[in-house]
This record gives sequence, structure tokens and C-alpha cells, in this order.
Amino acid sequence: MVELNPTPLRVLIVDDSRAIQAIIARVLQNAGLGPMVVETASNGEQALRMVTAQPPDLVISDWHMPVVSGIEMLQTLRQLGGGMVKVGFVTTETAERHLDQARSNGAVFVINKPFKDEQLLQEVQKALAARVEQLRAPPPPPPPPAPPPALASEGALNALIKQQLGQIPFRLVPAPNQSLEDLKLPHDLAMYALDGEKTPFALGLLDVNACCILGGGGARMQPPLVRQAMQVGKPTSEMMQFADHFLRSAAAILTPAEGGRAPTLRIVNLMPKPFDKLQGLLLRNRGRSDYRIAVPGYGEGRLVFIRC
Repeated sequence: MVELNPTPLRVLIVDDSRAIQAIIARVLQNAGLGPMVVETASNGEQALRMVTAQPPDLVISDWHMPVVSGIEMLQTLRQLGGGMVKVGFVTTETAERHLDQARSNGAVFVINKPFKDEQLLQEVQKALAARVEQLRAPPPPPPPPAPPPALASEGALNALIKQQLGQIPFRLVPAPNQSLEDLKLPHDLAMYALDGEKTPFALGLLDVNACCILGGGGARMQPPLVRQAMQVGKPTSEMMQFADHFLRSAAAILTPAEGGRAPTLRIVNLMPKPFDKLQGLLLRNRGRSDYRIAVPGYGEGRLVFIRC
């Protein structure tokens, strides 16, 4: 996956000669590889501290240096778990057994001094090919804007519940992206539509606990009666009258259609099993609003409104 703002290439040059550092840096910065940060270190010990603090994309190191040599730096880096950091050598070392040692520790290239700019550039391009491609790739298109919520506002829903429950205290909590398994059966399902249109504009759903809470609260029932209905999963007919009334009233707080057209309730039913297309609508829709409602003494229920 391409990052929206890929960070510049980071290359660390490790050599005890400032002249060699400058030559390699000039080759890199004139190579047209894209944005690049070039840092330098004079020995392997200093390089290890820098790599540990911020791993570069590539380390280009000399072999023979004071304090810690290039090969010692590479071996220590691998022992410390820095296997993802690419290391190449630009060195006067020519002994094959030493060069094999570098390759066995994961060196991506070994170039002997004196070197040609083209030779170094070719090896660097191979080592950094994936990162260079990332820098040159066009950024991906921005994600599509999130659909608007199904309800006009949380405040409007709070006001509607307060009107339904009167003086009964309640707590409304956003519960984004509730799954079908979260919504306890049976469901009180409402379908809303625009005038003159047959296809649903939105759905409203109360799980059985929300039916009992909003229906029982609307009827001012005592908590034991509400809890009993929730326990057996069977709201009383009086509860259902008030729950249906709540869903009918909720049409007024749905986000309106284009042009400000307001939907109205077309049908509301208690569904003993999930509506056939509900699972798909929960995953793919034009906006939704999900909440949990809790009432002291009653319990907790769930409700969701979906733009079709």
C-alpha cells in the first residue's frame, strides 16, 4: 500500500574519511532518486547509535575504521535484530574470505575503492528500488467521504426519547457499527419512505430490550415488569404500542433527502427473525446511526437507524 505522504529516503554514510563521505553524498544527491536525507558517521560505533535511533533505508559503509569496523558494525546490527536495514560496503578490502563474510551477514553490495559513480549508483538503485518506486508513485485517490448519519442529530434523538419516557432517567451512548449479533431478537422494524416512492428510504430497528425499555417506559411500567419482558424476550402488547409510536415519531428526526424531502413511516412490525436484507444493509448503506440506551431499573437495549 502506498503511503499518502511517503517519508524521504534516508541514507547513512559511514567512513572515517570526510572526503569519501562527501564524494558518496554527491553521487547520491545528484542521482535523481527523489527526496533524500543523507547522514554521516565516522565509525561503526557512531553508526550503530544512529541506526538504533532511526533506521535508515540504506547504510553505505567503509570496512576499515577506528573503534568499530564496518564488518563489526554489520554483525552487531544483525545480532540486535536489525535484519531489515540494508547495508552495502565501499571499501579497499579485497580479501575474498572477508567479502564472503560481509555477504553472509546480508550485505547487499560490496564495491572496491576507487569506484566509478555509475557503479555505486547502480548498486544503490537496486538496493532502494522499492522505496524509490514508492516515492515516485502517484498518491492514491482520497477515500470517499463518509455517508451522513441516518439521524439528523443525537440531540434530536435525546429529545425524542425524553418525550417518550417523561421523567424516567436514561443514558444514550453511541455504539458505532453494531452487528446483527448485537441486536437481540425479536426486532421492532420500521420502514420509512418518501412520498410517491415505493423503495425504502430508511429503516429503524429496536432490539427486543429497546422495545421493552421504550415501550415500557412510555407506558410508565414498573421496572420488574419491564425486566421480566426483557428476560423472556416478549414485549407486551402495550409495550409494542408505545415502541411503534416511538418509531413513527422518529421519522421526523431522520436526515432528510435531497431537496429537504422528509420521509414518513410506511410499516412497522415485530420480526421474530432478522429481516432478510438486514445483514447486507448493516454492511453497505448510505449512512447509519447506532446507539445503546440504558435506563436504571430497566436495563440496556440497542437501536439503529439505516439509510437505504
